[in-house]
Amino acid sequence: MKTLALAASVSLLAVTAAAAQDWRAAAQQDVEALHQEIQENHPALVTGGDEAGFAQRLASGYAEARERAGRVRDAQDYAFTLRGFALSMGDTNITFDPNWQQPPIWDGQLWSQMTTGWRNGAYVVTWVDPAAQRMPPVGATLISCGDESAEEFARRRLDVWEGDLDQPGDREQTAPYLFWDRGSPFIGGLPGACHFSTNGRGRGREYRLIGNFAPEASRRAAWAATVYTPQTPLAVEAFNGGHWIHLHNLTQGDGSQAFLAQIDQQLAAIQGGNVVIDLRGARAGSAALGYSLANRLWGVDYRVAQQRIEGQIVYRVSPDNRQYFADTLGRMQGDPGFALNYPGAVRQMQDLIAQFDAAAASGAQTFTQQITPPIPAIEAAVVEGEEAAAPVEVAAPTSAMRGNVVVLVDGGCRNACLDVVDMLTTLPNVRIAGTPTGADSIHFEQTRVALPSGHGYLNYGHKTWFGRARASNVGHIPAEGLTYTGNPADDAAVRAWVQSLFGG
Repeated sequence: MKTLALAASVSLLAVTAAAAQDWRAAAQQDVEALHQEIQENHPALVTGGDEAGFAQRLASGYAEARERAGRVRDAQDYAFTLRGFALSMGDTNITFDPNWQQPPIWDGQLWSQMTTGWRNGAYVVTWVDPAAQRMPPVGATLISCGDESAEEFARRRLDVWEGDLDQPGDREQTAPYLFWDRGSPFIGGLPGACHFSTNGRGRGREYRLIGNFAPEASRRAAWAATVYTPQTPLAVEAFNGGHWIHLHNLTQGDGSQAFLAQIDQQLAAIQGGNVVIDLRGARAGSAALGYSLANRLWGVDYRVAQQRIEGQIVYRVSPDNRQYFADTLGRMQGDPGFALNYPGAVRQMQDLIAQFDAAAASGAQTFTQQITPPIPAIEAAVVEGEEAAAPVEVAAPTSAMRGNVVVLVDGGCRNACLDVVDMLTTLPNVRIAGTPTGADSIHFEQTRVALPSGHGYLNYGHKTWFGRARASNVGHIPAEGLTYTGNPADDAAVRAWVQSLFGG
């Protein structure tokens, strides 16, 4: 399938106001297009490993999505149909985005006047509308709703629609939606009664629940009481014995440059003490900002010497996947500054496209590139022209970072944040603490395709990394003793706990 031209973004208000739009036809058209795009281009179907499992999930997800598309009535139905199809394939790098302006993370329409959080393996009430009467108290544990256990209830309402409940980071981030109506027509209405226990055991007490309009201010307060929501911009602040580095957003721009300038101004002091790199909620941006920070703290030569990236990159050969790199080459060559300053990158891209062409000409479905690891810290150098010169030892670079480092994460650490954490874990005296992150798959570097209705985009990884240190669809899970079990929204408590990890 040819990559489709991008459609102009429109607001959700404008989208829902377009009464003449046939949302059912749009969903049916886009389900077919999404299936075809994945079938023809996704590497999991040919590169090895999980072809049978992925093909089965694709087929079953496609069948379910076709059935749901026939019941679509409006924009919300359309979005949940396509999103559910994307999530059903079990690849955390396959996502669907509607092209209208995204609502805030605490968006909802109706709710049961309360919110739950995921706490130590259970759904616990974290916020209750002060005006509501005879509600389960904050701290009560959900036991059941009707004939469904708490787990069955959560699976029906959240799994696939809001996230993957097999991922601990998704459990944390989707828990507030358990008693919210966010517009999905496929999960049933809000429950009329559920059992909650104040001690987490037994059948608990039944509470009658009333669905009501969810005011934005209340939803926002409920979310803030449940899931950590970054309030501090990119910044550095001192604490007793060290520095706390707020890195909740990895977006490059004026803010990131000002942040790096703060680091440079205090670099010697930061390197000499304990450091917290706070990546909670870092959903946006690229790994480049995290690498820039690490290069400063540890020294670029030391950071490169420590990082061992190994394995093979396997490319699926298809016209669309080749076009991704042809478009990238065109942008490189169209930028005189880039072509002048990075000629090696241009040549590498040209060579890669040539490999696509050669593989296609031979009828191959894939081709493989070996990952070249960074240059070792100590290497043997031979003087040119001498047959058996004695090796010359190059001194290993040393770390400029002298203190201990805690990298603080949560389920909001996703996308590029995971690449940053991968890199930081290769450095000495670094510990990962907090709660489990999100996850990504070994099928990476996303292609973004506009679906034919013009209402949304499919994103998927177009090549596979075999030999990656972190397995596919696995995030970072803090070790025992480094997992925070308290209220993640209580930032003062979190800070006190993190600082205790330094022994202070």
